Amino acid sequence: MGTEALNVRPKNNELIVSVDFLKTNFLFGVDLRDDDGNEMPESMHEFYIRSATTWMEDELATYFRPVTITNEAHDFHYNDYIQYNFLRLFCRPARRLTSLSLEFPVSLHKLEFDPAWFRLESSTGYVSVIPSQGSISKFIIGAGGTFLPALHAHSHLPFVFRADYEAGYNIADIPIDILEVVGMKASLGALNIAGDLIAGAGIATKSISLDGLSQSIGTTSSATNAGYGARIIQYSKEIKDRLEILKGKYRGISMVVG
Repeated sequence: MGTEALNVRPKNNELIVSVDFLKTNFLFGVDLRDDDGNEMPESMHEFYIRSATTWMEDELATYFRPVTITNEAHDFHYNDYIQYNFLRLFCRPARRLTSLSLEFPVSLHKLEFDPAWFRLESSTGYVSVIPSQGSISKFIIGAGGTFLPALHAHSHLPFVFRADYEAGYNIADIPIDILEVVGMKASLGALNIAGDLIAGAGIATKSISLDGLSQSIGTTSSATNAGYGARIIQYSKEIKDRLEILKGKYRGISMVVG
């Protein structure tokens, strides 16, 4: 993946799930207050939602907000080129391919492909270039132009294709199975903190006695386990199991044959 694609982050700060959505669906029944009755700040939940969103984007190579990618570099592979210039865009879902060109860093030669030839599979980012008008000599390497025949002897050239395109979901269109995992991931931070607040960090039991009367409270907290440890473990297991399914569904299979 090119540096430009790795570093792109949408500037929109809108959350893909709301704090209320998080509390209602993943933190129901959890006391989110400290001993003085103060609620956990909204900013904390927002931070965990943004962190979970970025994590999921990296795991699925998918963007949950619209983003514009410019000058994304791809290698030339002869076998892929003769199969209708098959390549895969880095950022998904790829909504619209606006430009694809073949460029050489040490010359002024540049081949722009006709946008009418583009065939794009949005969810996977797969692109094919199928000539539908004009001269096919402009498409097949070695069949036209003064600089193209020189490429015919090469099976691979790095970073000579350049792509401009639009990627990412509109927030309202993000699939519910993705939102579910993001919600579970974002809730883990609040569950850890809330678990410590049940009786105090690392306290498993608390006893109070006065004039012969006593009361004891036992929790699941310990030096190594949070008060809501059972829910944390369950969410972590579900995240791991469902992430494998989501990767197959939205990221697809990436394969390189040497």
